[in-house]
Formats: sequence, structure tokens, C-alpha cells
Amino acid sequence: MISLFRHWYLRHFSAPGTAEFALVLIGAFIIVYYFMWLVGPLVVALCLAYCLDWGVRLLIRRTRLSRRCASAVIMGLFVGFVSGILVFIAPKVLQQGNDFYQTLQQVGLNSSSSEGVSFDDMISSRIHDFIVELPDPIPSMLTKDDVSSFVERCRTALLANITNIVKYQIMPSVVNTLSWLMYMVIVPIFMFLMLANKDELKKRFGTYLMPSNQTLIHEFWPKINSQIEGYIRGKVLHVIIIALVNTLAFMLLGVNYAFLLGFGVGLSVVIPYVGAIIISIPVLLVAFFEFGFSGYFGAVCAVYILIQILDGNVLTPILFSKAMNLDAFSILTAIFVFGGLWGFWGVFFSIPLATFIRTLFVYWPTCEVMPEKSMPLRISDK
Repeated sequence: MISLFRHWYLRHFSAPGTAEFALVLIGAFIIVYYFMWLVGPLVVALCLAYCLDWGVRLLIRRTRLSRRCASAVIMGLFVGFVSGILVFIAPKVLQQGNDFYQTLQQVGLNSSSSEGVSFDDMISSRIHDFIVELPDPIPSMLTKDDVSSFVERCRTALLANITNIVKYQIMPSVVNTLSWLMYMVIVPIFMFLMLANKDELKKRFGTYLMPSNQTLIHEFWPKINSQIEGYIRGKVLHVIIIALVNTLAFMLLGVNYAFLLGFGVGLSVVIPYVGAIIISIPVLLVAFFEFGFSGYFGAVCAVYILIQILDGNVLTPILFSKAMNLDAFSILTAIFVFGGLWGFWGVFFSIPLATFIRTLFVYWPTCEVMPEKSMPLRISDK
């Protein structure tokens, strides 16, 4: 067993710099995992600065500005964009989120509507009317009491889970004003300093933390940098486009909570496959509560499905033609693992991290180690 481990170590860590590079990666993982409460603003600023660095380089090439001036311009545009979202979009999303939560509370209490009919009775009646119109023997298999009981169980389980998520996970993050103020002040400062002093910081980082032999790093970085940058830029643009298109579609169709649902559909593209399924549930439920089984409900479903089809077959291939080189199993595994470790940011960066790990496995240098020759047995002559 010891000989097997020694052979594996010599094969994968005999090249210069590989052992030191592995220790740096392990140390970075330990720091982020156990001390995220301490280095959280620094990590967020580093991720956002990495996303904006391509804009700084582009501005330097086009206008010949100094790096500090280009960083100031890009940070000004970024702060203006975020401020516009906080002023014009965030209040509407929060207001509609509060209204949606209050509606859930009313449904949870099974309050009566203006006609004096409870929500459960209204939903079960519409479902039963739909079942009655189906061909035999389906209508005879389900009575109205069965449908009512099923609707009540579904409502209880669904609202219990949604209420717990909103009350114990989403609301504490939203109302944590101190953390938001700290991130809004400290993170932009860190971002500007990282963008403006990028070369100096890279030199310090390479001198004090990186291995003395950095050939391995120079081989890895060009292979993954373009993919990660392309993915992050495409993902941000993907979220904005999908959120705007769905919000406009819901507003034109007269769906309640259009801003909230559009924002949710936009964020859902951060989680491939899983996000589209999760966000479809509230979209269909809101449309059903508002229109029932009618032509308007069918129009909402048709438009929503059409947008999803265009997103999957047109927009996503255009934005991620070079960055998305992972299979579905690897993507879902990365989302599950990194999302469990670091929450939203782990989900957002799951595919870049999976690409980085894949590049490590594919291009990690190996050295062929000759197996040790066993000593021949000597038989003494008697």
C-alpha cells in the first residue's frame, strides 16, 4: 500500500512546482471554506473585479488611458448600473415579493375570496371541471372530494416549504442591513484597488504565495482564463436578457407579480436545468390563480415555454458556444457540490470551478516512474 501511494505521488508531483501549487490550492480552499465570514467581502470583490477586468483592458486598448483612469471609468459605470437597479428595479421586486408573501399567508389560512369561496374550493372546482371534460373512464376514477383532499394536501405541503424558505432563508439575508451596507461600501473600494493595482498585486501574489517554479501556472492559466471570462460575461448578459424578456412578457399578458417572476426567471438561468424547473412552479401557480383553466392561462404557458425554447436553442449556444464544454452530469454535480459549500456564489461559479478542476485533471503534468525492480532470489549451492 505504501509503495502504491509512493508511486502515485512520484508520478503526479515530481514535476517542478506541482507539490507547491497543490498546497496553494488546498490552502485557498480551506481559507474560503472555514473563514468565509471573515474574507467574504474580499472574495466577492475579487470575483467582481475579475468580471470587470476585461472591460478595463478593452478601454485601455481603445482609448490609451492609464490603468487607473480606465479602472475609475469602469467602476463608475458599474456603480451607476447597480445604483439604477437598486433605485428603479429592486423596490418593485421587494414590494411584489412582500405582496406575494402576504398572499401565501392568506392562502395558508384558507381565507375566503370576495365571492365567499375558499381558495381550496376554487382550485378543486376548476380541476374537477377540467377532469369531467376528459374522456372516460378518467372522470369516474376521481370524485370531487378526492380532488379537494389532494389540493388541500398539496397546498399545505407547498406553502409550508415556501414559507420556511422565505421566512428563515431569504428574509434574514434581505433585512440584514448592516451586512448590505458593509458590502456596498467595502466591496467597491476593494474592486477599484484590485483593478487599478492589478500588476502590482499579481507580482506580490506570485512572489510570496505562488511556487518558485511557475511554469505549471503559466501553462494552466491561458487554457482556462478565456473560458471562465467568457462564461461569466455570458452568464451576466444571459440573466439580464432573460429577466427583461420575461418581465415584459408577463406585463403584456397582465400577470400579477411580473417584476418578481421575471427577476426570478432571470436568476434561474444561473442554475442550469434545475433552475428552469424550480421557477416554473411559481410562474404556473400565479397564472393559474389569476386566470384558471382558460385561454389566458394557455397563452401564458405558451409564451413562457416559447421563451424557454428560444433560450435553450438560440441564446445559450450564442453566449456559451466556447465556454460550455461540460456534460450535463458534470454541471449538475458541480452545482450540487459547490452550491452546498458556498450557497448562491457557489452555484454562480460552479461551472467555472468545474472547468478549472477539469483543466487540472486533464493538463496536470505526470512523470512516468519506473517500477522498482525486485531483487532476484539467490539459491545457495549445497
